Amino acid sequence: MRRLDRVWRTLASTFVGGAYFTRWSLFLALAVGVLLSVPSVGSPSFDGYLRGVAVAAMGSPVLIAIGGYAAWAERRLTNHAARAAVVVAAIVAVSGIRPFVNDAISTLVFATSTGGNWATRITTNLITCVALFTVCAVAITYHRRLRATTERLQLAGVQMRSGIAEARRLRDEATAARLRLVDELRASRDELLAAEVTYDRVRDYSNRVRAASHHLDALPTAPAPASPESVAVGESRRIPVLGRLGRTPPLTVGLTYVAATLPFGLAHGGPSVAGVAILACAAIDLVAGGILRATLRLRPRLRGILFLLVWTAAGVGVLALTFTLIPDVGSLGLVPLVGVPLIAIVISLSVDAYRRAQAEEKRATTVLLESARRLAAEVDTTDAPLQRAIEVLHGRLQGRCVILAAHVDENVADARTLAVFREQTDAILDEVRSGDAPPAGDVEEIDDLVRAWSVVMGVSLTVHDDAREGLDSPAIAESIRGLVNEGFVNAVKHSGARWADVEVHLEGAAIAVRISSPGMLLVADSATGEGITGIGTRGAFTTLHQVGDRVVLEGLFPLQPAAPPA
Repeated sequence: MRRLDRVWRTLASTFVGGAYFTRWSLFLALAVGVLLSVPSVGSPSFDGYLRGVAVAAMGSPVLIAIGGYAAWAERRLTNHAARAAVVVAAIVAVSGIRPFVNDAISTLVFATSTGGNWATRITTNLITCVALFTVCAVAITYHRRLRATTERLQLAGVQMRSGIAEARRLRDEATAARLRLVDELRASRDELLAAEVTYDRVRDYSNRVRAASHHLDALPTAPAPASPESVAVGESRRIPVLGRLGRTPPLTVGLTYVAATLPFGLAHGGPSVAGVAILACAAIDLVAGGILRATLRLRPRLRGILFLLVWTAAGVGVLALTFTLIPDVGSLGLVPLVGVPLIAIVISLSVDAYRRAQAEEKRATTVLLESARRLAAEVDTTDAPLQRAIEVLHGRLQGRCVILAAHVDENVADARTLAVFREQTDAILDEVRSGDAPPAGDVEEIDDLVRAWSVVMGVSLTVHDDAREGLDSPAIAESIRGLVNEGFVNAVKHSGARWADVEVHLEGAAIAVRISSPGMLLVADSATGEGITGIGTRGAFTTLHQVGDRVVLEGLFPLQPAAPPA
């Protein structure tokens, strides 16, 4: 049921997406209408087929004009109901007008009517139009979505990788600066102790220590934001059309062809012929699908060639079936020879576009999440030693200088005092030089993640005071960082957003996190604003929904219960 619901949502969304009619679907409709779904002009012979092709070609400009106007209208409308109304009206208009246009042209040019059966012909046109345009819309919509989403995620990923390289360069520069300052401070300390130690000389050394800590504090630890224009994404890998031909969902090709030709079959052969056609086409579809499943491990190009051969053979089978059931069908019996493979190609490309969009989005999202974590880690490996060095220099080393200055201001510095000062400052400078990692209890802060993402977008972070105590829990902090990271990915994914707001506050007995950014969810319930479930929305207390012109990802993280008193 979940899969059927997903299929229904996918098909229904094409009617309101603003791209139901495109130049590609109109071109394909022209080809089908002129070469396959042709009117009957005169006797059922090859000459009659050519006359039908001529009539269909002369009548197609009117029908293409209707589709072109509908395409123009649906792109300028924003209301989903209005878009759907335009699409339905255009399909009904094309299906209903076509038989009469063809009949008028045939009568005018060849002095031959195309015959009656108006209801049958209109119904056939209606089914063919809905199937053809809907499948094309799915293929084109997901191809465009794949390209747009992949480009946004790839751009963010390239910016992340560029940021990682920049962070490593900054780390090397910061390390070199820290080691150089340690050596300079040690040399200055030795000069201080080599001569008479006075209050003024100790104060001068303390000023050097303060200047060194300020210099370290001014060093950049995170890469500067990079504009998209300054980053080259590179060429995306192109897959040949043959490589995109693979499996089709069971029964879709056979039943689609039967649905398009069912009114004709009922009119010329009756219910018994229609029933046999349905069962036979379903069997041919299943056999073809079974053969193609055995080719999945072959190279894509070879698999595509076999795909064409198998469905052409299926078309031959349907052709033989057609002449068997309706012997006097004439040249129209040749339609399945091209029609069946064409339907299989269109459906296969549509399914491939959908699956490739899902897989590529998942892959690029995973890479982007990992890149963000790596960049945050790189920034932290640069920033942590500097912050510890600043803290140690500004606090402990300057503190030792203050103690020594106070001592020599009132007393003459004896050897023992100076030896203790040398020993203590050596230990401090060695600690600064080593750049030891923070204690194991320390955890990466959300600020590190924000700094990492600043190379891609502007980020506003607000952490309310009532929530800070809860962030001391490593488990909660890690979960929140994961949600924030995925929120930033959603911002890039849905609209290529250039900024996001993050708010962390206490809500009852849980920490509430809200990440909002400009954009529109691809599918959302109009009543609740709830979006389709995806990465970042799988938690029991996590939702992704639309609020005005923003996409909002929210999560609740229950605080761990306090331990009972002993």
